[in-house]
Amino acid sequence: VFAGGKKGVKKTGSRTGSVASGSGAVASPNAIRAKKAGHLVFGDPIRYQNISLVPVGTTAKGPFTKYTLLEKGLAAKTFAVRELNGKSGDAQVPAVEVRNKGKAPVYLLGGEMILGGKQDRIISADTVIDPGGKWTKVNVFCVEQGRWRGQNMKFSAGKALAHVGLQRAAMSGSQGSVWKEVARKNIKHGNQSSTSTYRRTIQDAKLRRKISPYRKTIASRLPKGMSLAGMVFAINGKIRVVDLFGNPELYASLQEKLLSSYILEALGQKVVRNAPVISKGAASNYLQKARRTKKNKFKGSGRSDNYRMEDAQVIGNETYDKKTGKKVRETYIMK
Repeated sequence: VFAGGKKGVKKTGSRTGSVASGSGAVASPNAIRAKKAGHLVFGDPIRYQNISLVPVGTTAKGPFTKYTLLEKGLAAKTFAVRELNGKSGDAQVPAVEVRNKGKAPVYLLGGEMILGGKQDRIISADTVIDPGGKWTKVNVFCVEQGRWRGQNMKFSAGKALAHVGLQRAAMSGSQGSVWKEVARKNIKHGNQSSTSTYRRTIQDAKLRRKISPYRKTIASRLPKGMSLAGMVFAINGKIRVVDLFGNPELYASLQEKLLSSYILEALGQKVVRNAPVISKGAASNYLQKARRTKKNKFKGSGRSDNYRMEDAQVIGNETYDKKTGKKVRETYIMK
């Protein structure tokens, strides 16, 4: 249910549920290109339960860089994750090592969960790992406070992306904030455990069954005529996150995982029936405002350049692939 990939996001003509006027499966001729938005095109808003979102397309043309994703690399055994030096005694909470023996670079999404080692972790920020078979240190956050043991230093894919609140906590750079948000979400969904692991929430069967109809309905209404690059997502009319990719092919492969993350944030919050639907104009204006936030470069891993931006209202991250010089992803989350 949480796994990335194109499965589960097939484009159909379903019309179940509530949709804002003018939305549907076909790209609207009224989709707007915002000033200063460059190649971005904002589509008609979609509404379902307490969620409204504006799909964002791109007019950018390829060829686009081909990336291998975490699950695919681990399944093919061309990608591996371990504790530092593969030794229990060398393990550190805020770091793991990865190795890419495949032909394509591996793209790790900030907030993706990895299971195993001495404790479960999430990737701290978007990271691009070159091929070549060299072990590379990657920064992570612990999402399992009560365990620090394990003989097998390898990790498996969590097949999930942290919900928006946990991503925001990770962007703050505080391990304490991450643990606090994990505990809050586990309690909210009744998934406390002896090790306080986040996997109890993301692997909860009942929770997955709740997420599935949300994701399927929203995915069926995304416009077919746009080269989608991301979306602006709101809960009860309040914008919570903007997620945009410079590479629409990469976005397509991650769309299911991203949608599940957004929906997990919305679950448990009441449905305000008269809440406004965010407009294309509001989505564009929010993006432009967020982009004006001062950027500060911080040390990334692999061949990634990462920039963090933060003010009283928003925290965000931009990731560039140093080899191509192109922006891979930009994410802005409301505080």
